[in-house]
Amino acid sequence: MVRRMGKKQSGGFTLVELTVAIIVLGSITIAMFTLFSALVNSTIIARRQAVALTLATNQMEYLKSLPYDSLAVQGGSIYATTLLPATKTQTLNGVTYTITTSIGYADDAYHGCGSYPTTALKQAYCKNYPAPSSAPSLDTNPADYKILHIVVTDKTGKRLSTLDTQVTARVAESASSTGEFFITVIDGAGNPIPGATVNVVNSTITPAVNASDVTDSNGVAIFYNFPPDSNKDYVVSASKTGFSGLTTIAASGSLQPFYPNQSLIAQQSSSVTLKLYPMTANSLVVESVNTSGAVLANVKVAIKGGYKKYTSTSDTNYYYNNASPDTRPTTDTNGLAAISNLPPADSGYVFCGDNGYGSTSAERCGSYYLASAVPYNGTASLGPVTIPIYESANPPSLPYEYGGTNYIQKVRLILTTSSTFPRVFSMTPAQIDLSDLASSLSSVLVTINGYNLSSASAVFTQGANTYTGTGCSKSTTQLKCSYNFSTITTGALQLSVTNSSGTLTLPTDPLGGLNVLP
Repeated sequence: MVRRMGKKQSGGFTLVELTVAIIVLGSITIAMFTLFSALVNSTIIARRQAVALTLATNQMEYLKSLPYDSLAVQGGSIYATTLLPATKTQTLNGVTYTITTSIGYADDAYHGCGSYPTTALKQAYCKNYPAPSSAPSLDTNPADYKILHIVVTDKTGKRLSTLDTQVTARVAESASSTGEFFITVIDGAGNPIPGATVNVVNSTITPAVNASDVTDSNGVAIFYNFPPDSNKDYVVSASKTGFSGLTTIAASGSLQPFYPNQSLIAQQSSSVTLKLYPMTANSLVVESVNTSGAVLANVKVAIKGGYKKYTSTSDTNYYYNNASPDTRPTTDTNGLAAISNLPPADSGYVFCGDNGYGSTSAERCGSYYLASAVPYNGTASLGPVTIPIYESANPPSLPYEYGGTNYIQKVRLILTTSSTFPRVFSMTPAQIDLSDLASSLSSVLVTINGYNLSSASAVFTQGANTYTGTGCSKSTTQLKCSYNFSTITTGALQLSVTNSSGTLTLPTDPLGGLNVLP
């Protein structure tokens, strides 16, 4: 007899069971490794924080050992003969630490407040305000004590330790022979700009003044104990990444700056407000054509504008001018070029010199005269061409593409080689609101500014209707006429200006015409 023997049951795992076991074990291993790594990292950070605290403490003790008058750092807000380095590095156990020291004055209301330009500033910056009843009405030396601030960071800039303390002088306070600066930095809407770097420089004083501070949440930076100067030699500047910079300038003869250099009187304050605008790197695309609309390549584009330097309406000196130094871009084979980082300031931008043909070769658009600059974006026809304000919270559209990048503004430069051809730079009004002018549309005074206009005539057209000016007054740079616009409708009026050298017809798209609103 043959006996069949059955197979003995195995005690092993099935493939599914083994896979599940591997996954569970792997998950546990990863979790344990992650936990271990976190513990290791926490230990490393704790050790580095302990080292950083020791370094900060050592630096603080070193500063407290110095004479009071020696407590001032390079690039800081305190004016002093000798200055300590603001930063230093130290390497321990292969780790490099950066120790940054900042020192500033404080005004305390205990014995009165200094000379503040406004009550609001006094309330905000005179510590422990209001002053006690026994305090004098005016503190003749508001630099009451110094605040030491030390920060230790690692190579990535991560803050590991911070220490602060107050230090007072060991001698009785006496009346000061110095003054104070209150610098406020705002944006175009008047809102404070915190974190802006403010510099105050005066090279006529020995030792020279070169101090810096950063604006607080109110957009304010304060500088105490600066030597008096009645000659307006203090130069104040403000800057912040993503914003246009601004620097005060000296008067030039009879020309008075919008942002003048400052004087300083002993025991008094000087208040300065600087306005910065947020910028976009992709500012402007330029399109160069001749008076017939044909593309013009290899044109050097001169542009200036933004902030005007002086209050005189006839002066055309601007902070931005790509003729000095010469950074003019050249149009490509399609007649296009891009210009970046233009501040969208109150004043717009003009091209090819003040009269459409610069006084120097670097101020010109090559060998061409500017017949007109016509923007694609905005509310104003012609120039000066504005750059829309870029706000990160509410960014404008970037509709104009060039070279794979979108830009915030575009302008068509209509160029001519004729020095006598009519040129049109601006027009007033730039638009007509029918609801506002319904009663006076029969006599609308239009002023055209430009060049070669002394014998010119200006005609507007809308559809089949033509509007010719009457009662015109003319000069080389201006043509002023009255027009009967009683039959116009919503849309655009096209402008044509003619003299003996030809006719300049401006496009209504982009914005070269007279815009008519409902």
